[in-house]
Amino acid sequence: MEFRTMDDDEAAEFLARPLVAVLAIDEPGWSPHVTPVWFHHLPDGNRFQVMTPRRSKKARLHGSGTGELSLSIQTTDGPTAKYLNMQGVAVLRPLSTELLHAMVEKYLPPEFHEAYLAEPPEDSMFDITPRRITSGVIG
Repeated sequence: MEFRTMDDDEAAEFLARPLVAVLAIDEPGWSPHVTPVWFHHLPDGNRFQVMTPRRSKKARLHGSGTGELSLSIQTTDGPTAKYLNMQGVAVLRPLSTELLHAMVEKYLPPEFHEAYLAEPPEDSMFDITPRRITSGVIG
């Protein structure tokens, strides 16, 4: 069994896949709030974006905390596992049309695009600047 980190090209290819990330945000007095999310990676600025309803628990916790959160993206393919973990600082912004369209293209089959775009459940987005990124390939 071998372990190595991903190079930049491999990480960019990995992050372009329609994988579900796990978002963790501090919940004071309790364990972190963890939830699956769709994500978008902007390689030019090395930023991550996650859609969310403004009234979601993760948005409320973000507003009352430090603004820091973590994303973990992972997959297995036979005996090989890959992961990329990111810790960073997020700003909650209104949902951009560009992000909404990018997410729909990445995650949904074409026959569902129109319906999702007509009534998206999200109205906000986390714009995340990483402080640390770690990655690995095991296998």
